[in-house]
Amino acid sequence: MITNPPAENQSEKQPVVAEPGFEVAAQAFWEKNRVLILGLCAAALLAIVGYKGWEYFAAQHEESVRSDFAKAGDRPEQLTAFAAANSGHELAGVAYLRVADTKYAAGDYRAAQENYNKAASALKVPALSGRARMGAAMSQLNGSDKAAGEAALKAIAADAALLNGTRAEADYHLATVAYEAGNAAEVGRLVAEINKLDATGLWAERAATLQVAK
Repeated sequence: MITNPPAENQSEKQPVVAEPGFEVAAQAFWEKNRVLILGLCAAALLAIVGYKGWEYFAAQHEESVRSDFAKAGDRPEQLTAFAAANSGHELAGVAYLRVADTKYAAGDYRAAQENYNKAASALKVPALSGRARMGAAMSQLNGSDKAAGEAALKAIAADAALLNGTRAEADYHLATVAYEAGNAAEVGRLVAEINKLDATGLWAERAATLQVAK
């Protein structure tokens, strides 16, 4: 015969309480922080859209600058206007450099020096900034301030941040000045410096002729 368990045993059993699962916890977190989460998502989206918009604007602006530079060609007036309108851009420095070269070729050393100095201030590439500084120094040397030109050439020759070829060129021009002054010892010293900087370069080859001719 089957008998029911005593009543007191049934009353001692406790109900099983289910622990909240991950879904419940996640839902609770969402309800508590959804405003903050949505705000962060919106901010991130705006940042991405803003960055992409800035990239597009920068690319369009760069294309416009390059187009304007090409339109200026080799005409000094247009190049000067372009450089003034795009101050701070690398191509503005190139524009000043072109104008300076034109003025130098025409023998207008004052205008050439002015534009070479503007180019040197705008250009960051050592090869171009060095050439601009060289042009300014040679404009002074061939113009009305020979002493300042020589000092500028010495500064270029001593500037380790410039290309060795640029520094060798500065020493060559100084050696030419010394040669014309009949200072053979200075010519020899400068030729040695040129050979240290760029023994197989153009300026070493030209400097060698100064020693042969003395």
